[in-house]
Amino acid sequence: MIPPISIDGTDITGVTIDGVEVDEITVDGTPVFSAAPPPSVFAGVSNNVLALDQTDGSQLWSFSTGNNVSSGIAVDDSAVYAGSNDNNVYALDINNGSEIWSFTTGDNVSSGIAVDDSAVYAGSNDDNVYALDINDGSELWSFSTGNNVQSGIAVDDSAVYAGSNDNNVYALDINNGSEIWSFTTGNNVESGIAIDDSAVYAGSFDNKVYAIDINNGSEDWSFTTGNVVLTDIVVDDSAVYAGSFDDNVYAIDNNNGSELWSFTTGAFVDGGIAVDDSAVYVGSADGNIYSIDTNNGSQLWSISTGFGADGIALFSPE
Repeated sequence: MIPPISIDGTDITGVTIDGVEVDEITVDGTPVFSAAPPPSVFAGVSNNVLALDQTDGSQLWSFSTGNNVSSGIAVDDSAVYAGSNDNNVYALDINNGSEIWSFTTGDNVSSGIAVDDSAVYAGSNDDNVYALDINDGSELWSFSTGNNVQSGIAVDDSAVYAGSNDNNVYALDINNGSEIWSFTTGNNVESGIAIDDSAVYAGSFDNKVYAIDINNGSEDWSFTTGNVVLTDIVVDDSAVYAGSFDDNVYAIDNNNGSELWSFTTGAFVDGGIAVDDSAVYVGSADGNIYSIDTNNGSQLWSISTGFGADGIALFSPE
């Protein structure tokens, strides 16, 4: 079990349910809890990327950037990848936090970060999506959208998927960054991006969650909530899960976009969502993390963090 991490004296981690650990919780940054060897807890807090020992929460190393770390954080076996409002994307040695490389964009980096075997993918408020060589940080390609890129980023074997405040969701060729397709929503796209074999799922400031055909960018369906959709979006075999500023978490049928259930929290939902075989885990601005039954939307449990959770991820120890 991951020990509690405290911010301003409030424990925000350390929860195990049926052997599954809630292993990413973000407050003013995006912690990532990795199953890799220690250091295994990584967090963006203020201007710093922190590595914390999994067993006792002690600080193993800290890397200081020039401004707030408000991006997503990605981890592989050798490095931690993070963006900063000092305009840089950083690759840091997972063992000691030393800088392996950095890449300077033209503005703040507050998007999600994605990584595969060859590249790191990030968006910037300079309106671009970047693919960076994983070994040295050199630019492989960039794609210019019409506004800030603050959404999550998803990647598969053929494409990179990102949203922009130009109201569009983009599918970009993974090899050269050329546009495969784009889909226009009614407002900014700053939500997480989720994909499965058939669709790309994204939320918009137009209050909707969209399912977009992964091959051609046509709309499969849309679901209207009562306010802005800014959360992470996750998908399993039967449903898409998203939160809204209308205070609700929604389970939406994958096939037709109909509502399966909704769960009302005490404030807007603008942060992390994760799902396993039995439950959806979500943080709300009411200061709680909720576990919700995937079958019927009933509450299984909740814990008060005082902060909610901007990001939540799960892993099952082998």
